[in-house]
Amino acid sequence: MSNEEIQNRLNRKKLIIRSIILVVYLSILLYFYFLLLEFGFNPLIITLLVVFVFLTTIGPFLRRNKRSLYSRMFPDRRRKIKINNQKAQISSKRKKGLQQSQTKIFKPVNLDFKYRKSIIKKCENCGNIVPNFVDTCPFCKHQIIY
Repeated sequence: MSNEEIQNRLNRKKLIIRSIILVVYLSILLYFYFLLLEFGFNPLIITLLVVFVFLTTIGPFLRRNKRSLYSRMFPDRRRKIKINNQKAQISSKRKKGLQQSQTKIFKPVNLDFKYRKSIIKKCENCGNIVPNFVDTCPFCKHQIIY
């Protein structure tokens, strides 16, 4: 047997199994429909409920392939990344073996740093808040120092 015939048989088996499961599933939903009708629920509400349950759970039955659109568009992408990673790991292992461990020298950090010009300022004379583009205070006419 050729590989194509085996694939066709597997596809037929999957199709038959899916259709059997779908028929059993629909019969269970119809049984619940008639059961809820016997209890006296509104037929419109029951129909909406059964259709909602059917549509939310039918996805796995209709799914054809498990691969995403991206993986179908770029099938060998993962393999290339693995090959590149293996090469990088091998080269990094060689470099690590050749290098000696060095002590890390810490640099002092200066936290006393002004990052930007403030948006508002406070007048030193009268204490009123003024915008940053003002040179003299509009209340006391005092020169604002930056």
